[in-house]
Amino acid sequence: MGYEVYGLRENPFPRVPILAPESRDPRENGSIFCVNARAAEIKAFEEKYIGTKTSFDDRFRAGFLWAEGGRTSGRGMGKTALGIYMKHKINDGYGKNYFGGSEKIFCSYISFPKELKAKIDFVYRASLRAFIKEGLFAHVQSTSGKAALTSAGVGEELSAAIVGNQGKEYLEGLSRYSLEVFSTAWDTKFLTKLPDLFLNQTVRALETAGFKGGILLIDDVENLTDKSTPREVEPFIKDFGNAFFRAGYEARNFFTLVLTTHDQSAQKISQAWTVAGLSAAFPLSERSQASILVPKPDMGQCIDIVAQYLQHYRKKEYKPPSNVHPFGRSTVEGVIEEAAYHPRRFLGRFNRLVVEALSAGISEITPEFAKTVPELKEEETLPGIERL
Repeated sequence: MGYEVYGLRENPFPRVPILAPESRDPRENGSIFCVNARAAEIKAFEEKYIGTKTSFDDRFRAGFLWAEGGRTSGRGMGKTALGIYMKHKINDGYGKNYFGGSEKIFCSYISFPKELKAKIDFVYRASLRAFIKEGLFAHVQSTSGKAALTSAGVGEELSAAIVGNQGKEYLEGLSRYSLEVFSTAWDTKFLTKLPDLFLNQTVRALETAGFKGGILLIDDVENLTDKSTPREVEPFIKDFGNAFFRAGYEARNFFTLVLTTHDQSAQKISQAWTVAGLSAAFPLSERSQASILVPKPDMGQCIDIVAQYLQHYRKKEYKPPSNVHPFGRSTVEGVIEEAAYHPRRFLGRFNRLVVEALSAGISEITPEFAKTVPELKEEETLPGIERL
């Protein structure tokens, strides 16, 4: 498409800079991540949710990974990108880089495809969906036979399904819907079995495979709460606490819950958490010790983020005059300042600038040229080079 004039294979920046972890596009799925820009948050994540200062048993069991602001201003700050980076780091050998490899742990990314009413059943469904997609059930199959699973208390049917690599088919055979569909209508039989399937049998299967515990990264938890009334959120949070923290289920001491969200939603959830009587044992608020604020990066960190995207798409044989080419340094700083240091805004802006510069035959993108390209509004679609 002509990007080779800048020494690039493609436009390095996402057209719609909202992370989509299941996408195959590195610009969208979190593959491009600036470790230097988030070094403090990575350290905090490891200390709080993995317990690297002492042991996995000493970790916080629930916390927010949050950004200040509302649904719009608090999004695109890098919460999900940080979580996805940590997921890959933890799952590399299932915790082999921590505690000398003596404790086997995992991290799973849980998301919801749309805004839903607050129901604990959706958390179970999304978690099972993630475990299957991320290969956790396959790992159990590779390490444990049916006899070991059933002797650990996993039901005969689920044990057979895991060993036969039919976990998804088995679960969907119990429900009216596929695991991709988030609905509870006319699905009473499955919903009755679901708590035991997830909170007991699945946990026992994972323990049989040697896991001491796992981190559930529940992304954009506001998709379960923002469209729900306080009367709907409070019983959901109570069910949530009973499932993961109260006696009665195997999951009680197994999972760490990391909820990514924005400031306003975190306040709503923490209020319901207190009403449910959970805050004394498991403090959960955006400013508690158990939570991590993902702040706006400073100028140097923002420039590092931009350079990482450019480097990922740089042609190997090309030797750029600077690490931010085809932009001048002053151009990059100006765009970042105009975007108020907000990654979502400046990444989208850089996408548009590269497209417009290539169309205009510009060899280096200067501050003067950048001023001629208007910033798109949130709802506008960024054009591709083929439309110019």
